[in-house]
Amino acid sequence: MSVPWPAGSAQVPPTAQQMLGYLDELGTWIDDARRDLDRLDQKFQANHEVQGVQDIAMTLAVWQAIKDRYTDLNRTWDSGRVTDQDLKKLAVMIWSNLNDMLTPGTTLNSGGGLSISLPEACRMLEALIAQLSSKYQLAPQANETSARISSLLAQIERIREQAKLDPPTVRTISDAEIADLATDMQTLIDKADRGGDVGGTLGPLEVRAARMERDLIVGHAERATLATKISQAQTRRAALVSREQTIQDLVKKTRASVPNPPLYAVPHVEALGEIPQTGAELDAYLAKLDQVGKALDIVQAANQKALDGRSS
Repeated sequence: MSVPWPAGSAQVPPTAQQMLGYLDELGTWIDDARRDLDRLDQKFQANHEVQGVQDIAMTLAVWQAIKDRYTDLNRTWDSGRVTDQDLKKLAVMIWSNLNDMLTPGTTLNSGGGLSISLPEACRMLEALIAQLSSKYQLAPQANETSARISSLLAQIERIREQAKLDPPTVRTISDAEIADLATDMQTLIDKADRGGDVGGTLGPLEVRAARMERDLIVGHAERATLATKISQAQTRRAALVSREQTIQDLVKKTRASVPNPPLYAVPHVEALGEIPQTGAELDAYLAKLDQVGKALDIVQAANQKALDGRSS
């Protein structure tokens, strides 16, 4: 199962021909992934693997989010009856975050969803299926060992490329861990070349690689989401600082010309302190910015009403 990769980016839309090819490949890949999941589920049920069944349920949530976005893409694609504007919309749909996804693991994501793009979700699903197959010893047998080795080598290369997207200081997987995985993989290949049995060590390597790739994707997505929130906070804070000065001027004007003017205090945005750099603190800070904005609305409305009444 090889993940199809779209042409272009959110800023550079694909051509209609590229979009047609991508949707065809993606549809086939989604169907193949569902068959793999159904096969695993059947074996888990037959072997009474309770944890395996639960893991499948979580993984199916990721599959469903991918399928839903694929359905939305096809609806917009409308059998190829698309304009340039439609192609731009399709590009945004491919590269924007999938909402309401379930974080892989043992608990539901209380934060409301995992923010990753469609291509990242496909890669994650592929990694999760490989991890489940190996974890519960349901991977192909020895006659497909060569194909598994080739697939794992490709996955290690993807891990290297994914790791480059983040600075080493914030990366969830270190260069040393990736190097250790590659070294262990080479040891396995050397043993296989000598005719040794590698079936017992290949599975654990696949689990390690799948976990690494999943963690890198999740970590990168979380940092991208955090960066977006920080940018939003900076923009909203700057706008509120500008409004604060405007309303301060309005209050001075009102108090100079209106008897018994409103006595609302103008909130100071600077009193909120610096913008936090962590998720929970940043969410609280954004909520405080909203409160300041509402307070400014009240002060502005009261003083403007007093001025208007004076003028009439």
